[in-house]
Amino acid sequence: MFHVPEAGRGRALTRAWLNSDADVLAYMDIDLSTGLESLPPLLDAVATGRADVASGTRLGPGARTNRSFKREVLSRGYVCMINAAFRGVRLRDIQCGFKAISRECAQAILPLVSDTGWFWDTELLLLAAKGGWKVHYVPVRWQEDTDSRVKIASTVSKDIKGLWRMRSFDWRLAAKHDAVRGRLEHSKVA
Repeated sequence: MFHVPEAGRGRALTRAWLNSDADVLAYMDIDLSTGLESLPPLLDAVATGRADVASGTRLGPGARTNRSFKREVLSRGYVCMINAAFRGVRLRDIQCGFKAISRECAQAILPLVSDTGWFWDTELLLLAAKGGWKVHYVPVRWQEDTDSRVKIASTVSKDIKGLWRMRSFDWRLAAKHDAVRGRLEHSKVA
C-alpha cells in the first residue's frame, strides 16, 4: 500500500496499477453502486484472455440499472458522442466505475493517459479500443448513489475538453503491436 499525495482519482488508479505486479488489475468506485456479483465475470474476462480491458456497463442487455432520467440521458448521449467522434470505436458505457485490465495492457497504455480525474476512464477505454486492445463489457446491477458529489456541469465541461484533446492524439502510440514492440526495444537498450 502506498500514499498518493496529489488529488485525482485517475492519478491514484494509474499509480496503483503501474506499481502492481498482479496479472489482472481492477477497481470499483467506493460508493458501491455496482453489485459485487459482477466482479467474478469482470475479472474472468481479463484472466482468460477474452479481454485486455473489461468494463462494467449499465447500458444494454443484462444490465439492471436504477438511476435518474437525467443521468441516463447524459450517459447515453456521451457514449453516442464518443462513438460518432472516433471512427471505429463502439464503446458502450464509459463512466461506469468498475473496470479490470491486464498488466500488459496497463503497462502499455497507462503511461499515455494524461487525465488525472474523471475523464481518466474515457481516455483509458478510447486508448484501448483505438489501439486494438480487446475491450469487453460486463452487464452490471447498478444503484445510483443519490448522495453523489460529482458536479455534472463541471464534469461535462472537462469531458468535452478531454475529447477535443483526444481528437488530435497520435493513435499509433496506443496500438497494441507498437506498444509491445516499443517496450521490447526499450528493454533491450536498458
